Amino acid sequence: MEHNIWKTGLELAQRVVPFCLCTVIESEGSVPRRAGSSMIVQSDGSTVGTVGGGTVERLARDEALRAIAEGKPRLRTFDLNDPDAEDTGAVCGGSVTLFFNVHAAAHVAHVFGAGHVALPTVKLLASVGYAVKLYDESADHANRERFPDAVGIRIGDLAKLAVEADVRPQDSVVILTASHETDFEIVRAFKNRLPAYLGVIGSKAKARHYRQLLAVEGWPQSEIERIHSPIGLEIGSRTPEEIAVSIVAQMISLRGPSE
Repeated sequence: MEHNIWKTGLELAQRVVPFCLCTVIESEGSVPRRAGSSMIVQSDGSTVGTVGGGTVERLARDEALRAIAEGKPRLRTFDLNDPDAEDTGAVCGGSVTLFFNVHAAAHVAHVFGAGHVALPTVKLLASVGYAVKLYDESADHANRERFPDAVGIRIGDLAKLAVEADVRPQDSVVILTASHETDFEIVRAFKNRLPAYLGVIGSKAKARHYRQLLAVEGWPQSEIERIHSPIGLEIGSRTPEEIAVSIVAQMISLRGPSE
């Protein structure tokens, strides 16, 4: 059972899927599991392993989901000495203390488009600590051979993938497609859920046009101003590699220190 837990944890970490590791660190009285017992809880509520089953497991699962949502670890003691079963529904006696450790990448970048600029951008992002998820319409462009540093690759309609993407408020979105129309559709997918960083490649004229369209569609000016377009710092970049440096430098300047 323990082997399955660590194997699952490694697989989830490699895929940058958030999860919570719940571990019994202390127990007293008549409880089903002792110190060291562990369970993994994913954000969809699925579990691997056990910390006792029944009431303890239900309470632990609920607490783990709250920990994932808040992105913070916590220590929690469940008192099973509840003769009226008002708090826990358990009358077996004893108590159990669990540590809830949340695992999620501190910095995740969602890159839309797998063209010439994406190649050095993904590589550079990975080298400075980002977990990069790549999205493109073609598997000929977005694949492991071209992008070995991406932790995940999804193929399909980019506007639809943008809607479906699990983008956290602290994440970054980098839009590098070859189509102005597609770029705009991707941007629109993030209305009312802007990530910490959203950048769109393109000229100043293109950026002005986007901002005008977004304003007409009712976007708050405060959100429009948070979109970085043209993307990257102004360093006179011309080549894909230079553009990648300007993009990543801008993202680093805004992300703050790693936890």
